[in-house]
Amino acid sequence: MKTLCVCLVIVLTTTLFCRPAAAQDMSIATSEIVNNQILQTNLQIQINQQIQNNLDIQRNIMMLMLDDSNNINLKYNYLVTMKDNAQLVVHSKIYADTARHKTYLLFVDKKYSRRDTNRNRKIYVSQTLSIARKMGNGSSDKDWDKGMATDSCWMFKAISGNINAYTAFSEDGLGLTPPPLMAIQKGDGPIIKLTASNLKPMVEQDAGALKNIQKKNYYRAIEKYNHDAEKSAKK
Repeated sequence: MKTLCVCLVIVLTTTLFCRPAAAQDMSIATSEIVNNQILQTNLQIQINQQIQNNLDIQRNIMMLMLDDSNNINLKYNYLVTMKDNAQLVVHSKIYADTARHKTYLLFVDKKYSRRDTNRNRKIYVSQTLSIARKMGNGSSDKDWDKGMATDSCWMFKAISGNINAYTAFSEDGLGLTPPPLMAIQKGDGPIIKLTASNLKPMVEQDAGALKNIQKKNYYRAIEKYNHDAEKSAKK
Protein backbone atom coordinates (compact mmCIF):
# COMPACT_ATOMS: atom_id res chain seq x y z
CA MET A 1 0.00 0.00 0.00
CA LYS A 2 2.83 2.33 0.84
CA THR A 3 4.50 1.55 -2.44
CA LEU A 4 1.29 2.37 -4.30
CA CYS A 5 0.99 5.74 -2.53
CA VAL A 6 4.58 6.61 -3.42
CA CYS A 7 3.91 5.78 -7.07
CA LEU A 8 0.78 7.94 -7.06
CA VAL A 9 2.70 10.85 -5.59
CA ILE A 10 5.39 10.53 -8.25
CA VAL A 11 2.80 10.39 -11.05
CA LEU A 12 0.89 13.40 -9.72
CA THR A 13 4.07 15.40 -9.18
CA THR A 14 5.31 14.61 -12.68
CA THR A 15 1.94 15.54 -14.15
CA LEU A 16 1.79 18.85 -12.29
CA PHE A 17 5.31 19.85 -13.33
CA CYS A 18 4.98 18.69 -16.96
CA ARG A 19 1.60 20.28 -17.60
CA PRO A 20 2.85 23.92 -17.55
CA ALA A 21 5.80 22.97 -19.77
CA ALA A 22 3.52 21.18 -22.23
CA ALA A 23 1.14 24.12 -22.23
CA GLN A 24 4.04 26.49 -22.88
CA ASP A 25 5.31 24.34 -25.76
CA MET A 26 1.80 24.23 -27.21
CA SER A 27 1.53 28.02 -26.90
CA ILE A 28 4.83 28.54 -28.72
CA ALA A 29 3.85 26.12 -31.48
CA THR A 30 0.47 27.80 -31.89
CA SER A 31 2.12 31.23 -32.01
CA GLU A 32 4.52 30.08 -34.74
CA ILE A 33 1.65 28.66 -36.79
CA VAL A 34 -0.32 31.91 -36.47
CA ASN A 35 2.74 34.01 -37.42
CA ASN A 36 3.40 31.81 -40.44
CA GLN A 37 -0.23 32.12 -41.50
CA ILE A 38 -0.05 35.92 -41.16
CA LEU A 39 3.16 36.05 -43.23
CA GLN A 40 1.64 33.80 -45.91
CA THR A 41 -1.54 35.90 -45.96
CA ASN A 42 0.41 39.17 -46.32
CA LEU A 43 2.55 37.66 -49.07
CA GLN A 44 -0.52 36.45 -50.93
CA ILE A 45 -2.12 39.90 -50.62
CA GLN A 46 1.01 41.46 -52.15
CA ILE A 47 1.05 38.89 -54.96
CA ASN A 48 -2.67 39.39 -55.63
CA GLN A 49 -2.19 43.18 -55.64
CA GLN A 50 0.63 42.91 -58.17
CA ILE A 51 -1.44 40.58 -60.36
CA GLN A 52 -4.40 42.96 -60.05
CA ASN A 53 -2.26 45.93 -61.08
CA ASN A 54 -1.13 44.05 -64.18
CA LEU A 55 -4.71 43.07 -64.97
CA ASP A 56 -5.85 46.67 -64.47
CA ILE A 57 -3.29 47.90 -67.01
CA GLN A 58 -4.30 45.26 -69.54
CA ARG A 59 -8.00 45.83 -68.90
CA ASN A 60 -7.66 49.61 -69.30
CA ILE A 61 -5.82 49.19 -72.60
CA MET A 62 -8.45 46.76 -73.87
CA MET A 63 -11.26 49.13 -72.83
CA LEU A 64 -9.60 52.05 -74.61
CA MET A 65 -9.33 49.99 -77.78
CA LEU A 66 -13.00 49.09 -77.58
CA ASP A 67 -14.05 52.71 -76.93
CA ASP A 68 -14.73 54.53 -80.22
CA SER A 69 -15.38 57.86 -78.48
CA ASN A 70 -11.74 58.65 -77.64
CA ASN A 71 -9.05 60.09 -79.90
CA ILE A 72 -6.29 57.76 -78.84
CA ASN A 73 -6.98 54.89 -81.21
CA LEU A 74 -7.85 56.23 -84.64
CA LYS A 75 -7.45 54.66 -88.06
CA TYR A 76 -4.06 55.15 -89.71
CA ASN A 77 -2.03 53.68 -92.51
CA TYR A 78 0.26 51.18 -90.80
CA LEU A 79 3.23 49.58 -92.53
CA VAL A 80 3.22 46.04 -91.19
CA THR A 81 6.14 43.65 -91.56
CA MET A 82 4.92 40.08 -91.47
CA LYS A 83 6.92 37.15 -90.12
CA ASP A 84 7.90 36.11 -93.66
CA ASN A 85 9.28 39.69 -94.10
CA ALA A 86 6.48 40.62 -96.50
CA GLN A 87 5.23 44.17 -95.99
CA LEU A 88 1.65 45.30 -96.06
CA VAL A 89 -0.01 48.71 -95.76
CA VAL A 90 -3.09 48.41 -93.58
CA HIS A 91 -5.56 51.25 -92.98
CA SER A 92 -7.00 50.37 -89.59
CA LYS A 93 -7.27 51.16 -85.94
CA ILE A 94 -5.81 48.71 -83.44
CA TYR A 95 -8.51 46.32 -82.29
CA ALA A 96 -8.68 44.16 -79.17
CA ASP A 97 -9.65 40.51 -79.29
CA THR A 98 -10.90 40.05 -75.73
CA ALA A 99 -11.21 36.27 -76.12
CA ARG A 100 -7.61 35.77 -77.26
CA HIS A 101 -6.24 38.72 -75.26
CA LYS A 102 -4.38 39.88 -78.37
CA THR A 103 -4.55 42.93 -80.61
CA TYR A 104 -5.04 42.94 -84.36
CA LEU A 105 -5.46 45.16 -87.42
CA LEU A 106 -8.32 44.77 -89.86
CA PHE A 107 -7.03 44.56 -93.43
CA VAL A 108 -9.62 45.21 -96.13
CA ASP A 109 -8.51 43.52 -99.33
CA LYS A 110 -10.42 45.43 -102.00
CA LYS A 111 -9.66 42.92 -104.72
CA TYR A 112 -12.47 40.86 -103.19
CA SER A 113 -16.10 41.89 -103.38
CA ARG A 114 -17.93 43.12 -100.30
CA ARG A 115 -19.78 39.83 -100.09
CA ASP A 116 -16.61 37.75 -100.17
CA THR A 117 -15.53 36.46 -96.76
CA ASN A 118 -11.88 36.95 -97.80
CA ARG A 119 -12.32 40.73 -98.07
CA ASN A 120 -11.81 41.41 -94.37
CA ARG A 121 -8.76 39.80 -92.79
CA LYS A 122 -7.57 40.08 -89.21
CA ILE A 123 -3.81 40.50 -88.85
CA TYR A 124 -2.83 39.53 -85.31
CA VAL A 125 0.27 40.87 -83.62
CA SER A 126 1.64 37.32 -83.36
CA GLN A 127 1.75 37.14 -87.17
CA THR A 128 4.02 40.16 -87.47
CA LEU A 129 7.57 41.28 -86.71
CA SER A 130 6.93 45.02 -86.45
CA ILE A 131 4.60 47.87 -87.26
CA ALA A 132 5.15 51.52 -88.20
CA ARG A 133 3.05 54.62 -88.74
CA LYS A 134 4.24 57.50 -90.89
CA MET A 135 4.17 60.72 -88.89
CA GLY A 136 5.68 63.28 -91.28
CA ASN A 137 6.23 63.88 -94.97
CA GLY A 138 9.85 62.81 -95.09
CA SER A 139 11.43 59.40 -95.30
CA SER A 140 13.84 59.52 -92.33
CA ASP A 141 13.41 57.40 -89.23
CA LYS A 142 12.17 60.46 -87.33
CA ASP A 143 9.13 60.59 -89.59
CA TRP A 144 7.99 57.15 -88.52
CA ASP A 145 6.55 55.93 -85.24
CA LYS A 146 7.83 52.38 -85.07
CA GLY A 147 6.31 49.70 -82.92
CA MET A 148 7.55 46.27 -81.94
CA ALA A 149 5.50 43.11 -81.84
CA THR A 150 5.06 41.22 -78.57
CA ASP A 151 2.99 38.18 -77.67
CA SER A 152 -0.17 40.16 -77.04
CA CYS A 153 0.15 43.62 -78.62
CA TRP A 154 2.29 46.09 -80.54
CA MET A 155 4.25 48.50 -78.36
CA PHE A 156 5.21 52.07 -79.25
CA LYS A 157 7.68 54.20 -77.34
CA ALA A 158 5.84 56.89 -75.38
CA ILE A 159 8.71 58.22 -73.23
CA SER A 160 12.40 58.42 -74.17
CA GLY A 161 15.20 58.97 -71.68
CA ASN A 162 17.16 57.10 -69.05
CA ILE A 163 13.96 55.15 -68.61
CA ASN A 164 11.96 54.39 -71.74
CA ALA A 165 8.25 53.69 -71.48
CA TYR A 166 5.97 51.97 -73.95
CA THR A 167 2.29 52.05 -74.80
CA ALA A 168 -0.02 50.00 -77.00
CA PHE A 169 -1.04 53.06 -79.05
CA SER A 170 0.76 55.06 -81.72
CA GLU A 171 -0.74 58.42 -80.74
CA ASP A 172 1.67 61.33 -80.30
CA GLY A 173 -0.03 63.36 -77.60
CA LEU A 174 -3.19 64.19 -79.54
CA GLY A 175 -5.14 61.52 -77.71
CA LEU A 176 -5.11 60.66 -74.05
CA THR A 177 -2.59 62.52 -71.89
CA PRO A 178 -0.72 60.96 -70.25
CA PRO A 179 -0.74 57.89 -72.50
CA PRO A 180 -1.57 54.54 -70.90
CA LEU A 181 1.82 52.94 -70.29
CA MET A 182 2.36 49.20 -70.18
CA ALA A 183 6.12 48.48 -70.22
CA ILE A 184 9.40 50.09 -69.16
CA GLN A 185 13.09 49.81 -69.98
CA LYS A 186 16.11 51.30 -68.29
CA GLY A 187 18.85 52.16 -70.76
CA ASP A 188 19.44 49.27 -73.12
CA GLY A 189 18.15 46.75 -70.60
CA PRO A 190 15.24 44.37 -71.05
CA ILE A 191 11.72 45.64 -71.61
CA ILE A 192 9.58 44.55 -68.67
CA LYS A 193 6.02 45.08 -67.47
CA LEU A 194 5.23 48.36 -65.80
CA THR A 195 4.55 47.69 -62.13
CA ALA A 196 5.47 49.58 -59.00
CA SER A 197 7.85 46.80 -57.95
CA ASN A 198 9.63 46.91 -61.34
CA LEU A 199 9.80 50.70 -61.49
CA LYS A 200 11.04 51.40 -57.94
CA PRO A 201 14.55 49.93 -58.41
CA MET A 202 14.94 51.93 -61.62
CA VAL A 203 14.35 55.33 -60.05
CA GLU A 204 16.78 54.51 -57.22
CA GLN A 205 17.08 57.39 -54.74
CA ASP A 206 14.92 59.95 -56.57
CA ALA A 207 12.50 60.90 -53.79
CA GLY A 208 10.18 62.80 -56.12
CA ALA A 209 9.87 59.83 -58.47
CA LEU A 210 9.26 57.44 -55.57
CA LYS A 211 6.54 59.73 -54.23
CA ASN A 212 4.76 59.61 -57.58
CA ILE A 213 5.01 55.82 -57.64
CA GLN A 214 3.22 55.72 -54.28
CA LYS A 215 0.44 57.76 -55.89
CA LYS A 216 0.43 55.27 -58.83
CA ASN A 217 1.32 58.12 -61.18
CA TYR A 218 3.91 56.09 -63.07
CA TYR A 219 4.03 58.46 -66.04
CA ARG A 220 4.94 61.39 -63.81
CA ALA A 221 7.45 59.25 -61.88
CA ILE A 222 9.31 58.32 -65.07
CA GLU A 223 9.26 61.88 -66.40
CA LYS A 224 10.52 63.20 -63.06
CA TYR A 225 13.35 60.70 -62.91
CA ASN A 226 14.40 61.32 -66.53
CA HIS A 227 14.36 65.08 -65.98
CA ASP A 228 16.44 64.85 -62.79
CA ALA A 229 18.87 62.39 -64.36
CA GLU A 230 19.38 64.62 -67.40
CA LYS A 231 19.83 67.68 -65.20
CA SER A 232 22.37 65.84 -63.05
CA ALA A 233 24.33 64.70 -66.12
CA LYS A 234 24.77 68.31 -67.29
CA LYS A 235 26.45 69.41 -64.05
